[in-house]
Amino acid sequence: MRIWILQAALALALAFSAASEGQAQGGEAAQDSGDEPAKAYVVSEIAPHDTERYTAYLRQVLPLMETHGGRVLVSPFSPARVIEGRALEGNFAVLEFPSVEARNAFWNSPEYQAIKPLRQGAATSRIIHTD
Repeated sequence: MRIWILQAALALALAFSAASEGQAQGGEAAQDSGDEPAKAYVVSEIAPHDTERYTAYLRQVLPLMETHGGRVLVSPFSPARVIEGRALEGNFAVLEFPSVEARNAFWNSPEYQAIKPLRQGAATSRIIHTD
């Protein structure tokens, strides 16, 4: 059930993103040219219990994510409302990367590995990678 909720939320976020891109391109739906690699996503549910340390983590992780082509599709600070199933146990976020390789390069980078313990010590997290 938990995975279904996250999958549904990710599908909605992706549909919204595709619709926004289509409007930016003259109102037509964005087409996959086949030349670009498939995008990759990080879906997270994070419940901070030490906001000071979690804020320090965010200050470092967001610029690092951007250097790998990542962007926030669904902000953890946007209100999220569960309409079916169990309540969220934390803040919900969706990050998009231009490819699986870019996401994995970010996730496995020495820079991220150095700051990851800040999040782990400041929050309870559930992180899901999906393509």
